[in-house]
Order: sequence, then C-alpha cells, then structure tokens
Amino acid sequence: MTVRIILPIILAIIIAVVVSFAVQGFITFVSLVGSYLRGDNHILLGLPKEILVLSGPILAGLIVSIIYKLANLDRWHGPAESILAAHIPSKRPSTEAGLLSTLASAVSLAGGASVGQYGPLVHFGGVIGDYISKLTRDQTSPHILLACGAASAISSGFGAPIAGLIFAHEVIVRHFSLKAVAPILISSVVAHTVSTEFYGGEPLFAADIGGISKFYEIFPLVIIGCLSGVIASIYMRGLTGYLPIPKKIPNYILPIIAGFICGIVGLFIPEVLGLGSETIQSLLIDERTVKSLFILLIAKLFLTVICIRLNLFGGIFSPALFIGAALGCLLAIFFQLFLPYSNSSLFAIAGMAAVTGSVIGGPISTMMIIFELTSDYQVALGAGISICFANLVSSKIYGHSAFDQILLNRNIDIQMGRDNLHLQSIKVNSIIRKDYIRLVPEHSVDNMIEILSQAKSSEGYILDPKGKLLGKITLPEILLSEKKTIPPDISLYNQYIYLNKENSILESIELIKDFVGESVPVIDEKKNILGVITESDLFNQLLIAEKVRNKEELSD
Repeated sequence: MTVRIILPIILAIIIAVVVSFAVQGFITFVSLVGSYLRGDNHILLGLPKEILVLSGPILAGLIVSIIYKLANLDRWHGPAESILAAHIPSKRPSTEAGLLSTLASAVSLAGGASVGQYGPLVHFGGVIGDYISKLTRDQTSPHILLACGAASAISSGFGAPIAGLIFAHEVIVRHFSLKAVAPILISSVVAHTVSTEFYGGEPLFAADIGGISKFYEIFPLVIIGCLSGVIASIYMRGLTGYLPIPKKIPNYILPIIAGFICGIVGLFIPEVLGLGSETIQSLLIDERTVKSLFILLIAKLFLTVICIRLNLFGGIFSPALFIGAALGCLLAIFFQLFLPYSNSSLFAIAGMAAVTGSVIGGPISTMMIIFELTSDYQVALGAGISICFANLVSSKIYGHSAFDQILLNRNIDIQMGRDNLHLQSIKVNSIIRKDYIRLVPEHSVDNMIEILSQAKSSEGYILDPKGKLLGKITLPEILLSEKKTIPPDISLYNQYIYLNKENSILESIELIKDFVGESVPVIDEKKNILGVITESDLFNQLLIAEKVRNKEELSD
C-alpha cells in the first residue's frame, strides 16, 4: 500500500525534472537558432535583412520536409494524441513520433514559422510521462503520468503551475480525482521550481494593467468575448476544415511551400513570424492604428493556418494569443470613442484570453494562465468575462475545441465518454466466433432441418465452396417449405443484417439495435464470411467497457 502511494509521487517528481529541462532546452534552442537566422548574431550580420527573413522559413521548411520524409509519418503528433491516449488505454502515444514532432516544431519556430511552442511541448511532456510509465511497467496509471508530463510542460513553459494542474485535468484527462490531483500538482509545482531555479522567471506579460475600474467596462468585455468567439471559430475552421491541396503534391513537399509563403509575408509584415511574444507585449503598451491592427490580425490568422495545414508543425496556442491581443486592441480603439477612460490594456488581455480559451477548449485553464502570466488577479477576473462569452459563441458556431475537431476528423468523438470510446476502438472482427452452422446450396430442406436439429440451432448460413456468403436461413423459414427433398430457393433468403469486419463495437451496436435472431454474420469486402457475433457478445463488451472505466476511476 505504501509503495502504491509513494511511487506516483516519486515518478511525478522525475517527470517534472525531465520535462522542465526539456522544455527550457526547447525554448533556448528556438531562441538561439532563431537569433542566428535573423542575423542578430555577428556571423550573419553582413547579409541583407530581406535575404535573412526569406531564407529562414524556407530553410526550416526544407529541414522539416526531410524529417517528415525520413520518419515516414502520416501526420505530426500533438496534444490531440495526448488527449486520445488519456481516454483510450490502447492508444498510447508513440515515443518516436512524439520526439520527431517536437524536433519539427523546434525547427519550424526557429526558422520563423507562424506557429506556437506550447502545443508540441504539452504533447512532448505527455510522451515523457507515458514513457516513464512504460519503464515502470504501468505500476501507476499511464494516463496520470501522461497528465503529469502535460502539466509540467505548461508549468515550465508559462511559469504557471496552477494552470498546469487545471489544464491537465480540464483539457487532457477531463475528470478530477483525488488520487490523480496529488501527483499532477506535485509534478506541476516541481517543474515550475526547477525552471525558476535554473532559468529564472518573471511573468511574461507583467505590467500595470489593472482590472475593471467602472461597472460599465463589463459591457465591452462581453462584446470582446462574443467577437472573440467568432474569430476563434474562423481560426479553428481554417486549422481543421477542408483545404484544397492538390493530391499530386506529396505531403513532405508542403513544408517547403509553407516556408516560402512565410518568407514572402515576412518581408512585408515581419511581426507575424515566429511566436510573436514581443509583438504581444508591445500591443499591451504601444498605441496602434486600426489599419495596422487589422493587418496583424488577418495576417497572423492566415499565416498560422497555412503553416499548420502545410505541415510546418507547431502549436496553435501562441498564435491564438496574438490574434486575440490584436482583436482586443482593435476593439479597444472603438470603445475609447465612447469610453475615453476605459482600460485598453485590459481589453487586449481579454481578447487574448477569449480567443485562446475557445481554441483549446479550456476556459478555466486559460483564466489561470492569464492570472499567472500577468500576476494580476483583477485582470484575470476581467478576462474571465470575455472567456465565458467567447466559449458560448464558439460552441454555437463551431461546436468543439480545435483538438476535439482534429480527433473528429479521424472519426473519434472524444465527447462521447470513455465507455463509448473504448467500444469505438475495438473492431468487431476481434470478437467473432466461428461456431456457426455452415450449409451449402445443394442441401435439401430435410438435410437442413437435420443439421440444425443436431446442432440445436435455429439458423444457418449458406456458403459457396470459397466461403462466400450466399444467404441466411432460419428453421421457421425451412419448415414453411412445401418440398422437403429439394434445396430451397437461396434468392429468398439473402436479405439479412450483416456487419463489416471494420465496424467497431459501438457501430455494431447501433447497426443491429433492432435485430431479432441468434447471430449476425461478419463479412469482408468480398462478402466472405469471417464469423458471427451474438447480442450476448456485444453486451459483454459493454460490461467490459464499464469495468475498464471503473478500474481507471478506482486507480485514480
């Protein structure tokens, strides 16, 4: 018992230390290499600025393209994979794919791609947590250690330990339990402590912003929230919706195209390249024109969508912060026409939080991140109003977070619950039974009655010599035949419910919900029968799914 209590704590600390150094190493790499590519270092100072701006993203696209080709991946792995792994035990994250995806995101960011760093780091933290779970032979629930890694990444990257704890529960595992809270909290706090001790740390957007000073400032925050929900929906639609990419262009070539587009846009609007943290900070302080803010908003949204969809891998969190800040500043100019003494910096923070909260599907996490980024409780409260309305609007327009939609595009509805997700992950082909009654077209009615009687079965399947299913016949149907000594007309008995081998258990339950009989055949694409399943088989899978969920909850 003592081991079961102490071991998760020890593992949480180990994960926190490893993830903290990994996160800070990632950030340092991006900053250092990006500085070289921008010409901030003396080695490249002699080159024209235009060449540096154009070549950085193209070089990044070329390297990412090589990684993608050599790794032979079908997609980059990010937070969506971590969420899936936390809900379906059989979908453990790939360590190799996680490492390569993180490397690709670091290269993309260093080259100036308009992507974020926190999404890849969250998944990388989850991969580390899951890997340590594998090393200990899963003596602690894998999804808890995965959540520890994700919390550590948020804590170390943002300097936000409380937000890390909440993010892991709200976005990744999506349920709270006393046994899970302790290791995740410890992991988050330790990661923050290690990062602060070795790398220092100040609030990212620390400034004298202030909260709501007048009651009427609530109304602009509501409007910001509603419009942020609209912008967030457009942003997510671009990230996850249909993009007309010619099929003749290989996927590994797309990052080069994205890099070229980034370079061209960067020549005219360099502020939209990379993370954009410095630009966000300037938006909170400096005054901008309506035109410049509108250009920044549209350019950042467009370029991020292009980068993500064309495989220049990275996160969507930081661009959401940028887009939201630009929107908040834009609306602040309008509000100051009517409310000249209103807090424009608060409006910028509110827009930033509202767009981000809708995109990641974590309103509470986002509110806590804003609090810890600004070290201002009043700012967090004001931002919370906008976050609330943004989520309401985006849920009506778009319906999901970006991560949930990514999984939906793969026919995985994370909102259906763990039981149904477990059932969806199992193919019906894995539970078929072979003890069905085989009949041939040459069997007479008397033969069929005798075979079924001996087998104590009420139905049989008529097959050709190659195993192709020709029809299903039941004993009552046979008994109605007038001529007992000749084979029945098979064409009369080929109307039956069947399942495809690729159907999931969940799909199968839905397909045969109105079925009455002993069994349902499972066939392949050539209509060869592979076996049969019964209602009892499906009911047992329902019970197993419930037991899996109960076991996880008890282990938590």
